[in-house]
Amino acid sequence: MKRVMVFIDGNNFEKAVTNLYGGSQQRIDYSKLANYLAGKRNGNLQRLYYYTAASDNDKQKAASTKHFVDTLNKQVPNCIAKIGYLQVVGKDASGQDIYTEKGTDVNIAVDLVSLAFFNAYDEAILLSADTDYEPAVNMARQLGKTVVLGIVDRQKAGYLKGLCDDHISLQIADLDQVKR
Repeated sequence: MKRVMVFIDGNNFEKAVTNLYGGSQQRIDYSKLANYLAGKRNGNLQRLYYYTAASDNDKQKAASTKHFVDTLNKQVPNCIAKIGYLQVVGKDASGQDIYTEKGTDVNIAVDLVSLAFFNAYDEAILLSADTDYEPAVNMARQLGKTVVLGIVDRQKAGYLKGLCDDHISLQIADLDQVKR
């Protein structure tokens, strides 16, 4: 059975899920999700990687994010969760801060490529529609790995779909099976 690793760009994935459910946040069981995805690909889940970012400007939200990441690392089997940070890059028309993630994309790219290099997986499932992963996807594929894009229904990812070997589109019915 092929060895599968799941790489989740947390903020990207959760935003897409919230949009799919009409703005309502959903509580996803990431262990169930990773096993569900590996099963859909007829594989054996080796490890789940989850990446997110927190802002230093909102201490309460940053503490909540850190607690969530700590919980994933301690309570979810075979999970490695990593936290980057959000950097303020300006203000929008209403005066709200505009953020950009730092550390998330590079952590995903490094893990995707280094784990491919060390032959830790046969197939990677990447849950993100972010085209910044193009070089990492290409390198993992050059190293002989299959890369499958996981997107949420209605999420735009046409370019990235074309770079990957295959894709999975998660519908509401799929996500309802992996809620907490």
